[in-house]
Amino acid sequence: MRAIILAAGAGTRLRPMTDGVPKCLVSLGRRRLLDYQLAALRAVGVADIVLVVGYEAAQVRAYCGASVRYVDNPDYLTTNSIYSLFLARHELDCATFLFNCDILFDPAILQRLRGGGVPNAVAVDSAAPRLAGEMNVAVDATGCITAISKQVKPEQAAAVSMQLAMFDAVGARAVAGEVERLVAADQRQAFPTSAYGPLLTARSLYAVDGAGLAWGEVDSLSDYAHAVAQVVPRLDAAGPTP
Repeated sequence: MRAIILAAGAGTRLRPMTDGVPKCLVSLGRRRLLDYQLAALRAVGVADIVLVVGYEAAQVRAYCGASVRYVDNPDYLTTNSIYSLFLARHELDCATFLFNCDILFDPAILQRLRGGGVPNAVAVDSAAPRLAGEMNVAVDATGCITAISKQVKPEQAAAVSMQLAMFDAVGARAVAGEVERLVAADQRQAFPTSAYGPLLTARSLYAVDGAGLAWGEVDSLSDYAHAVAQVVPRLDAAGPTP
């Protein structure tokens, strides 16, 4: 099992915390955001970890050393995370976890994804409020995802995406192919979820509910305050074992 973490962006919504500091290395009390992600992956036995880096990449390399592998995105200022995934598409050749560097989460969510008995999955929170403009998820009666995007209306959504995805080898290759198609069509500002289209069409992408487990996105200063007050204490109390 492999993990790809998209960590190239400049984290402008977290300024001034990200002035000269990559988002993944922002401190959350005693630990960095990336520390929690790496610990979660290793807690479920994932050691093959690829970081796509861009903004302040040298700091990330110095911090992580040879414990992970790297893909460079030199165009991080003018592209979205879909382009970072495009640059790492050759790594989508086996079962893979995929997420951005700004998601803080309980390792048990990864365990649920891998133990859900489905080939491809996105972790969701069915208890979270569904809000317009968030990454909402619509599912059918079997839990198969029928739509996942910020355009899904709250009243049509069954849950909110935790933005943690898992693909089997076939699903990972399908995503890689769609990423290539999107970038060839100059869709460099898209989100990685745009590349899930083939899985939606094949009805092979499922929602795995992580409601009740600690998680949060750290994309803005208000997100950061919530994470420090509500998410980090739960993760620190639980420890690294799922």
